[in-house]
Amino acid sequence: MLAILLCAVVFAGCGGEDEEAAPPPPVPEATAPQEEPVVAGGATTTGAGQAETLEDIPFTLNTEQPVPPDFQAAYRRQARIAVQFYKIGEDPFYPQGLEVDEMVRTSMERLRGEYPTIEFFSYDIDSPGTAQSSEELQPGEYGTLAAQLNVGITPFVAMMAPSGEEGYVITNLFQGYTPQEVLSQALFDLSAIEVQDNTSDVDASLQRLELTETGGGIEYVTISNDSGRSLNLQGFSVKVLDPESGQVDADSPGVTINEPIEVGPGASV
Repeated sequence: MLAILLCAVVFAGCGGEDEEAAPPPPVPEATAPQEEPVVAGGATTTGAGQAETLEDIPFTLNTEQPVPPDFQAAYRRQARIAVQFYKIGEDPFYPQGLEVDEMVRTSMERLRGEYPTIEFFSYDIDSPGTAQSSEELQPGEYGTLAAQLNVGITPFVAMMAPSGEEGYVITNLFQGYTPQEVLSQALFDLSAIEVQDNTSDVDASLQRLELTETGGGIEYVTISNDSGRSLNLQGFSVKVLDPESGQVDADSPGVTINEPIEVGPGASV
């Protein structure tokens, strides 16, 4: 509309009839206003409310601060990690709206079974806990992990891969609503990164381990099948991680399942 109005204006010359009228000045092409980049967690991001890293971000976990023990164990054994923070409940002042958090959270839960080589962690942003050490954190509490990852708005999803002997890089980071297809592509890219870990590619998790009253032996373990297909646990071994390195070796104590045990999708034994 602006271009049409400018072109319709007649610019008359100041001289007589023999002088040609001065040509109108060139009209610049109308362009849509550009959004300023958003900076989240030290990464340049694009779009209001949604963020994605443009390059890998170095990350080192501070284990001197309270962080979830299972997250710390995955970090120490250099596993591929996908971690999300979300908000639940009612909060009329929350800018993103809680429906967005639930949508992204549901997408990540759906994708979890498709990427068994990635370890998934999920935390309610309102549950940091008050523990002074990692060992004192209760299940579901994240301690200082959100602060270390520079979590801003939720939903927040970070894909992490080991880099070097001790460090990690954040390969993809999203804040705000992110379509499931985009999350799936990021997880696919993460799963393709070569890592050296000591976990299997089956999505089975250890739910409980009961020790004997004397001798420090194992009375029983409870294992759940978190994948969408049946598993046979024959040949599986459960071993103790080295508390310093987070690794296991041939001399680590543990047990091996010698009998064929079928576990259906979502079932436990």
